[in-house]
Amino acid sequence: MNNDIWRRSKRIESEYLKSLLKLCDIFKRIASSSGGDQEKYVRRMRNFQNSVQYEKYITSAVKRMVTPLDVANQSTWRKAAKKATKGKFLYGVLVDELQQGGFRIMQNQIIENVSLIRTLPEDTASKVVQDIAENALKGKRAKSIENIIREQTDQHSRASARLIARTEVSKTTTALTKARCEQLDLRWYVWRTALDGNRVRKSHQIMEGVIVNWNNPPSPEQLAGEQSVGTYHAGNIWNCRCYPEPLLEVDDVKWPHKVYVDGQIKMMNKNEFMEVM
Repeated sequence: MNNDIWRRSKRIESEYLKSLLKLCDIFKRIASSSGGDQEKYVRRMRNFQNSVQYEKYITSAVKRMVTPLDVANQSTWRKAAKKATKGKFLYGVLVDELQQGGFRIMQNQIIENVSLIRTLPEDTASKVVQDIAENALKGKRAKSIENIIREQTDQHSRASARLIARTEVSKTTTALTKARCEQLDLRWYVWRTALDGNRVRKSHQIMEGVIVNWNNPPSPEQLAGEQSVGTYHAGNIWNCRCYPEPLLEVDDVKWPHKVYVDGQIKMMNKNEFMEVM
């Protein structure tokens, strides 16, 4: 089993990135209009961050990201249910969830994502001011400082936008899948990577195909002999393109199979897995 239908949507990620890059253009205009005055620049970035205009824009941008992800996730579950032997049960629970709790799941993701990008203007300005401080001893003139503010605002904000778009589309996809697994009492999933060789970080390469319990997230870095950055599920860390593939039925995978239990990856046969389920 390796079902690509559970992958995150690159198209939605691309559209979300476009929305964030439009903000970067506004930040750059604010930087250009500040005339090299750091205090004026920081004040204007902060004022924009606190404006009704900014709040409306980021809320709308996040909704345009989360809503199609939720629709796609619903569609994926329907496709998966058709193939499962207990498909009628799965479909019935999904219908109830869509009628009752689907909106709550989506709303939680909107609130979380809006909160994440709400401070983007001030965060960008702080990085730019730090850049200026590091160049202060080099005797930069006012015009040079003006260039630094404009160029670094553009550089930092665009880097943040790309990171946020990839990370949050993946995290939102994982959150929607996890929430519906909980509704269906499905406690396990298969960790999937993008399967494109060296682009997949080493710590995630070893997680490919591993069965994981939603209540027991692994530390891939620790398993790979690297410094741990904490425990997390597939798709739930920065710049991660991995995704969880719900284990709908035990026979969806070939046995023996790799399973993450007791802080390590173990090769188990079907009976051994049934004992830890």
